[in-house]
Order: sequence, then C-alpha cells, then structure tokens
Amino acid sequence: MKNQWSKSIPTQVGDVLILQTDHPSAIYGVGEVSKDGQQDFHGGVNVEYVSDHTAAVAKAKALVLPGRRIFLLNLDTAKWSEIAG
Repeated sequence: MKNQWSKSIPTQVGDVLILQTDHPSAIYGVGEVSKDGQQDFHGGVNVEYVSDHTAAVAKAKALVLPGRRIFLLNLDTAKWSEIAG
C-alpha cells in the first residue's frame, strides 16, 4: 500500500475511489472515477456507503476495471493510499 500526504490523487477514468471519514464513526463512500483527477463524488457518481473498511475494499475490488487502481482518501487527515486491486 502506497501512502501519500497530498490532496492530489492521480485518479483516472476506470479507477475506484474510497472516501473515508472517522467523525463520529467510520463511514466509507465507494464509487467509480468518472473523470481524470477526480478527488470526490460531487460529479453525480453512483456512490455506495458502508461502515466497514473491509466491506469498502471488497466493494471497490468488485467495481475496479482490469488494469485500473483503487485509491483510499481519509477526508479527516487528507492522507491517501493506493490499494492493490
């Protein structure tokens, strides 16, 4: 898992993005990236919400296209990581 402390995630169409927040309890939003450089889900992307990290990763792995990547962004810390698909 590659970790970064940057708000700029190198997403591309076909990748999957997991957004996490810890306040007041963990919530994960999982959705497909619809445009290069996408950092959030404000573009009308179909997002599924789960309350468990394992479920979020499983959902992302089911959505990711072959050869594409999965990114996890913690909205509270702005830390992102790449998860092996």
